[in-house]
Amino acid sequence: MTERPIQTIDQLIDGIQKGMVPRQVRLFAAQGLLPVSREDLLRLQIILSSDPDGELAALANASVSEQPEEVILAWLELDSIGSLELDLLARIRREDEKIWAAIAQHPNASDETLRMLARHGTPLVQDIVITNQVRLLACLDILEDLRANPQVTKIVLRRVKEFEDEFIRKAAEQTDSLELPEAGPSVEESLQALRAIGSHIPAEGELAVPEAEDMALAREAEARGESIFARILLMTTHEKIITGLKGSREERSILINSRNRLVARAVLASPKLTQSEIESFASSRSVSDEVIRLIAQNPRWLRRYSVVHALLQNPKTPIRIALHLLPRMNHRHLKQLGMNRNIHPAVRQQAARMYSRRR
Repeated sequence: MTERPIQTIDQLIDGIQKGMVPRQVRLFAAQGLLPVSREDLLRLQIILSSDPDGELAALANASVSEQPEEVILAWLELDSIGSLELDLLARIRREDEKIWAAIAQHPNASDETLRMLARHGTPLVQDIVITNQVRLLACLDILEDLRANPQVTKIVLRRVKEFEDEFIRKAAEQTDSLELPEAGPSVEESLQALRAIGSHIPAEGELAVPEAEDMALAREAEARGESIFARILLMTTHEKIITGLKGSREERSILINSRNRLVARAVLASPKLTQSEIESFASSRSVSDEVIRLIAQNPRWLRRYSVVHALLQNPKTPIRIALHLLPRMNHRHLKQLGMNRNIHPAVRQQAARMYSRRR
């Protein structure tokens, strides 16, 4: 009777995630002593870098960190690498720009990993992420992650805006929901499996990252307690955009408060948007600065005196824009603005001076 072959690497990885692999086997793998191929050994060591056993995790982490860059890059050319290995490798080798770039290009990189790379990546990594339009369409939140990157370049910001403009234009033109590619692979389930057995997943770092969900909408939902909020909070970013473009007035009044620029811009691009809604948004202190700027940059909306007046009374309106709009106010409103202590002192003082000159 022939002896049964040892477990496959995939079985070992699955067993590690379930906490079922003996410590001695994990120790051999972490030390590089397990009789498997170099490629498979690297997979195991990357998984073990977050092992609940601190000694094993340190050994595995050191083994991966000591690998020459060219060895890791050659390994990353394999299609068989899983999303979990790619995510953990990015956390281990976070200072290696070329490795992060290769992970960003890998077809098995999860949406969560791409978002992490977008939040913290160098200009090279940013360029790779913004160029992959199929993945951007499948996970629109990556655009906000790029904006939140402290290292983001002006070129990438310009390309983000161009992508958003094109996306909003296409979404507004289509009568039905905009067809998007399927979402990329997710790594969250695998990470949760590791956390469940006490694994320590290396943190992204101390850099500021965007909120995981739209907290502005969540807070308003809690305050108002309306069922429509609960439905909107469960929407994907794409669904919020489509609802902003084609939904009801009540839905627009909620979504305009989103901190996701694409969602707010979709509301302002809605063909159903009324003049009274614009006036309401222009005077609102809960909308983002981006919404105020977009309203102030639209000549059609600025033809309405009430919109200009609303912008001038809103302390969120940028000083440069407010000063430019002041000459359009009539005598009575200049006097009111000159006494309005809720607006910026520079705007208030200029309004008072203009009122005095017109008397």
